[in-house]
Amino acid sequence: MYAYVLALLFTPDREQVVLMDKTRPAWQRGRVNALGGKLAPGESAAEAARREVREEAGVDVAAWDTVLVWRDVQYTMHVLRAFDDAAGSAHTAEDQRVFRAPVHALPANVIDNLRWLVPLALDRDVALPIEVRSASPDGSGLTEPPP
Repeated sequence: MYAYVLALLFTPDREQVVLMDKTRPAWQRGRVNALGGKLAPGESAAEAARREVREEAGVDVAAWDTVLVWRDVQYTMHVLRAFDDAAGSAHTAEDQRVFRAPVHALPANVIDNLRWLVPLALDRDVALPIEVRSASPDGSGLTEPPP
């Protein structure tokens, strides 16, 4: 089973989130998603969020909070958030364009689950972290199937 991290990096005023125009994996090509990727062996979700954001957006953010852990038959996805001035300096550091988007006007081609994950991560009335299981016994299809 794979483990992934989705790193929601917000500006301190909670008005913008750092996103990426995806060219890979194939199922995300042409879509917009948050930063993130697979956890390395022995790496915590917070360590993975810090590493992925540093690699993809060229900024170092040390403090991450877990918003949600999504359990699926094929993977586990850890959704983390940070509110940091570094969001204002985030830039394209690899081959996929990184940009800031208003949290209340996400791009039309955003990955569907960000439409509820971004507001959830910003909600001050929700006790975090939340644990969620995929409804389908076959998995959610929100990632590439294992090889």
